Amino acid sequence: MLPQNLATARHRKLFLALLLLFASTSWDVHAQERPWTVSPCELLKNPGLYLESLVSVPGLVLYGPNQFTSHGYDCADENGPLRLVFGGNPSDPKDRFRLSQSRLEDSTVPLKKDADYETLQKLIKSADGAGQVRMLRATLTGRFFTGQAVGTKSGEIKYPNPRLVISEVELVSNRLEDPVDFTLVPQAPAKTAKGCTATEIEVPSRDEEDKLQRLSREASENLGYLNDPKAVAARAIADREDIAPVDVESNLTPGNEATALKSYSWASSDGLRTYAVTVNRPYWLLPGTYSGDSVIWVPKHITKTTCASR
Repeated sequence: MLPQNLATARHRKLFLALLLLFASTSWDVHAQERPWTVSPCELLKNPGLYLESLVSVPGLVLYGPNQFTSHGYDCADENGPLRLVFGGNPSDPKDRFRLSQSRLEDSTVPLKKDADYETLQKLIKSADGAGQVRMLRATLTGRFFTGQAVGTKSGEIKYPNPRLVISEVELVSNRLEDPVDFTLVPQAPAKTAKGCTATEIEVPSRDEEDKLQRLSREASENLGYLNDPKAVAARAIADREDIAPVDVESNLTPGNEATALKSYSWASSDGLRTYAVTVNRPYWLLPGTYSGDSVIWVPKHITKTTCASR
C-alpha cells in the first residue's frame, strides 16, 4: 500500500487534472458555439425562445435619425422592428451596481472589426451625412436580449425592449438604397362626423402592384408617375371621382409622413366627399427590382367619407 500522504498527493493531482480537463472542455464548447440563423420577424414573434442566444440575422437594415433596425425580407413589422446595438463596449466590474441591466448585457458581447464591419461603418457615416433614413442589406450575428419581461392582466408575457447586440457583420451590401415600408395597414375604422359615412376603398392587390412594378421599367408604358407619391395619391382619387388627376393633385393636402410612407387628403368642391389616402413603397416589391431605389409608390390605404349635407 502507498503511504497516506503519497496517496493524498496523487488524489490531488488527479483532481486538478480533471478540473483542468473540465475547464478546457467548457472553453471549447463555448468557443464552438454556433449561432441560430433566424429572421427578425421570428425573433420578435418568439423572443423568449431566443433569450441571450447567439443568432445570425439576415435582413434589411434601416439606418438614420433615431433609427437603427433590422427587418425581414418577406414580412411586415407585425411585432415591431428589431433594434440594433453594437457590442464591443465592455464595462468595468466595479460599475456593475450602477449600470443598467441593458448596458451590462451589451457589455458582454465582443465585436469583430473586420472589412465587413468597416464597410458598414462607411455606409452609416454616409447615411448620417444625408440626414435621412437609408437602407442596406446585411447579415448580423450577435446576442439577442429581450429586456425586463412584463406580465399583462391576461397572463401574457411582453418584452418591451428586444434588441440584437451585434458581434459580427457579414454579407453587407456596398451601397445605400432608398428605404421601403414594413408597417402594417391600419385596422381602426376612421372616425366621422354626424351625418357622414366612412368607406374603406379597396387598393390594388399585391399581384397587381407587382405587375406595375415590373412594367415601370419599360419606358413605353408611360408609368413615370409611380415614382411620385403625390401623383399616385391623386390618381387613386381621380379614378373614383372620374376627373383628371392633375385637378386632384393641385388640391391635395399633405398629412403625416414616415419612412417610405406619405398621407394626403382631398375634398370635393361641395365638401360632401373627402378622401384620405396613404401611399407607400412596400417591402414586398423588392424582389421585382434591382434596388430599393426603384421601388414604386402604390396606394396602401384609402378612406372615402361621404356626408349628406353641409
